[in-house]
Amino acid sequence: MSPLKIVALRGTVVLLLFFSVGVLMSFRFYAVGSAAMEDTLLPGDRILVDKIGVVLGREPKFGDIVVMRYPLNPKEVWVKRIVAVPGDRLRIVNKQLYRNGAAVAEPYAKHASAYIDSYRDNFPSTPGMRLPAVAAEMLLDHVQAGEVVVPRGKYFVLGDNRDDSSDSRYWGFISNSDIIGRSLMVWPGK
Repeated sequence: MSPLKIVALRGTVVLLLFFSVGVLMSFRFYAVGSAAMEDTLLPGDRILVDKIGVVLGREPKFGDIVVMRYPLNPKEVWVKRIVAVPGDRLRIVNKQLYRNGAAVAEPYAKHASAYIDSYRDNFPSTPGMRLPAVAAEMLLDHVQAGEVVVPRGKYFVLGDNRDDSSDSRYWGFISNSDIIGRSLMVWPGK
């Protein structure tokens, strides 16, 4: 074999190796640690997350389950569902989510309590607790005609277990840079 063919073969092997490592690094398993996404995801479940879409600039879509950095402490990793994307108008009335004026069918949403919380279940409204500055800013600057309007580059996320979820209602929007990746598959915990 000529030296030129050996160099070309080595170059191909190196490229394949880099490509394989890159593909493997584009997917990662995360363990679910809270009940905020019940019954979709349970504590102890493992989810396979696609990180390449974020790297390639794929815009998250309504309904995507994303693994994200918690905006108030980016060292923490949380799992939530995107319920509104930039430009969407959002409100919740008696636990029913409305997006752009239409009720959203959410077979995955869990409401464990019949109790109606004036803030959590009728959003946006006046909170009965002190909110972090970013959430207070969201309510002050991004509510029009009783709806939250999601600004450019931001997303509104909720946990599927709506009565027991810390989410955008309490800490505001997330940014594209907060999103680690999108859930692809779930392996039930033990």
